[in-house]
Amino acid sequence: LEKKFPDSAISGPVKPIVYYVDPATPAQWKPWVKKGVETWQRAFEAAGFRNAIVARDAPTAAQNPDWSPDDIRNTVVRWLPSTTENADGPNVHDPRSGEILNGSVRIHHNVLNLARDWYFTQVAPLDPRAHALPFPDSLMGRLVEYVVAHEVGHTLGFQHNMKASSMYPADSVRSRTWVRRMGHTPTIMDYARFNYVAQPGDNIPLDDLVPGIGPYDLFAARWGYAPVRGARTSDDERATLDALARQQDSIPWYRFSTSGNHDSDAGDEAEAVGDADPVKSTALGIQNIRRTIPLLMPATLHQGEDNSDLKELYEKLVDQWELEMEHVANVVGSSDSQEKYGGQSGPRFTPVSRSRQKAAVSFLAANAFRTPHFLLDSAILRRIEPDGALRRIGSAQSRVLLQLLDNDRLMRLSENAALAPNSANVYQPGEMLSDVRSAVWSELSQPRVTIDPFRRYLQRAWLADADSKLNPTPAVVIVAEPSRARRARGMFAPNS
Repeated sequence: LEKKFPDSAISGPVKPIVYYVDPATPAQWKPWVKKGVETWQRAFEAAGFRNAIVARDAPTAAQNPDWSPDDIRNTVVRWLPSTTENADGPNVHDPRSGEILNGSVRIHHNVLNLARDWYFTQVAPLDPRAHALPFPDSLMGRLVEYVVAHEVGHTLGFQHNMKASSMYPADSVRSRTWVRRMGHTPTIMDYARFNYVAQPGDNIPLDDLVPGIGPYDLFAARWGYAPVRGARTSDDERATLDALARQQDSIPWYRFSTSGNHDSDAGDEAEAVGDADPVKSTALGIQNIRRTIPLLMPATLHQGEDNSDLKELYEKLVDQWELEMEHVANVVGSSDSQEKYGGQSGPRFTPVSRSRQKAAVSFLAANAFRTPHFLLDSAILRRIEPDGALRRIGSAQSRVLLQLLDNDRLMRLSENAALAPNSANVYQPGEMLSDVRSAVWSELSQPRVTIDPFRRYLQRAWLADADSKLNPTPAVVIVAEPSRARRARGMFAPNS
């Protein structure tokens, strides 16, 4: 990407980046596909380019009989007749220079179903358009725009960034002025999806429930695409790029995932909104899930239609409940992290305080490990199945429990305790295990013990995990016989 007028602060490009819209794209979605591509113009303006990226209809056979979507010279948003619920944005680049030669996006048709399910389970109480299926084209088109914009970002060279969203103050994602200016996530390259933390009384504009190009995207476009004046080689660019990267110290939502964090940073979280404070944000998210339950049957049951949409959206809603609880579990044994290179002082990893970790376990005890009766709506359950609720809810609770008791998490707790200069601020692994045991077996402290089947399911999961830790399956060690060549050189003793 080169400026037509190199000395201008902002200039049109010598040659724009052109994305063609696949002729196979359903007509009602073509305008939204184009919007998804051209929403990136804002990011390129931050890098000094006007109209750097444009979307065009593919030429007809009469206009250009040689044009083909399979020609590597043509970057195309492909619409694939596939039941796969996904989309992706690969690119082909020149390994010598890094120049991206082709960035065709692939939209599988049934990603529409996936986007619909996410939107309903996360923000249906906030948007009256989502109270009935099918969604109107105006809403589905906005979801298509979001999917396309995310995948176009990949074709432009941008990776996922799950970290930056945790740098927003947790309360800010409920502020309509903040969200209008900054979004509920700093980047469309996050998996933040839709703003499930916002509450009906917050009056977030409907368009702002969906992520858009955010401040991190502007920052990343400047770093990746803004010309560095006077630079003849890539080494000449290093000082400018380093100064730009150091803005992450003072503007935290410019940050990216810390390399080598081994899933230890609870702020580097996929599918999370408001992850600066997962406990507070999950509490708000659960309120929206409670509000969604009574919307399920009116939205999905239609004259002459079966119950498949009701079953699918109910199961997705339970999945959303589990997902948000897992965000809280990930606080335990975690670290706050920031990528730092030579010349930047301070640690890259700082263990989370004892109080935050203990509050997370307390929240799970009250919300994840007690039976979520609001999910057990008998009108819904007896409409979709003769049985299965016990297994579904019990399995979801058990997965949250096992994530909390994960061996790597326990090892991090042990190491943090061993290295801490002051044990008063350390959540000791024994204390954590005691807190979890009390939560799972709280009935035993009561004068009259009554345990419902859902709690027994969770308690059996606790027992099975404890047994696996106390009595691990012995490792099978296979000793291979040394090769003839090695035996001849005396590298192994006999019978080793």
